[in-house]
Amino acid sequence: MLDASDPEFLLTRPEDMRAALFELTHPDSHILVRDAADREMAVLVLGADKQTRQFFWRPRDYAGADFEQSDSMGLLSGTTFHFHATAYGGVQIRFRVERPEVIHFDDGSAALMSPFPEHLARIQRRKMFRASLITNANRCQASWQPDPAEKPISFSVRDLSVDGVGLRVEMAVQALPERGSVLEDVRLDFGDLGKLSAHLEVRNVYPISGQPMIQADSPDE
Repeated sequence: MLDASDPEFLLTRPEDMRAALFELTHPDSHILVRDAADREMAVLVLGADKQTRQFFWRPRDYAGADFEQSDSMGLLSGTTFHFHATAYGGVQIRFRVERPEVIHFDDGSAALMSPFPEHLARIQRRKMFRASLITNANRCQASWQPDPAEKPISFSVRDLSVDGVGLRVEMAVQALPERGSVLEDVRLDFGDLGKLSAHLEVRNVYPISGQPMIQADSPDE
C-alpha cells in the first residue's frame, strides 16, 4: 500500500495544492471528512481561491442550513478535520485542516471556508500517471480543425498518460467542446519525439485561473 506521508506524494506549493483541490470539484469525486471523534461526513468541494489561498466546501446533503444554527457534525466546534478523497480518475487526495469559518453568499446559501493545508498528499494510480510536458524544452503543440472552412484551433500539450492527453487553450469557457464530445483528427506535435493524429474524446474540462469554476482549462482528453 502506498504511504500518503511519503515525500514523493506531498504537495506544498500553493499552486499545486490549488490544482489538487480543484480536482475535487468534479461531480464524480467522493470526499469524506473525519473529525477527531472518527465521525464521517460526505462533503463537496466548491472551489479554491488562488489569491487568498482558501477553499470552500459544505456537506453533500446541505439543504440551505445555517451552520451556526444547525451544526450536528460539530464543524464549528471541532479542532481538526481530515479529508479523504477520491478524485476523478482514481487519484487519492489526503489532507487535514483546522476548524473552518462560515461564508454567506448573496443567494442566501452558506459554505465552509478553510485555508489551504500546510501540505497535501496526492497519490495517482499508476495507469493514470501523467508525465508533465510543461517544462519540456521543445514545446508540444496540438491543433484541431472542427470546420474545414475555419482556422484550426491551437492547443498546448500539458501532460501525457496512457489514459489520455491534457491540453490547454486560451478560449472562453462556453466555446470549448463539452465533455463527451469527440474531436476528430487532432494533430499532436511532440517535436523531436514525432507527430501523430488521433480522435480524442473530451473526458473532462477545467477552468484556468481567472475563469468561472464551470468547465474549461481546455479539453483534458
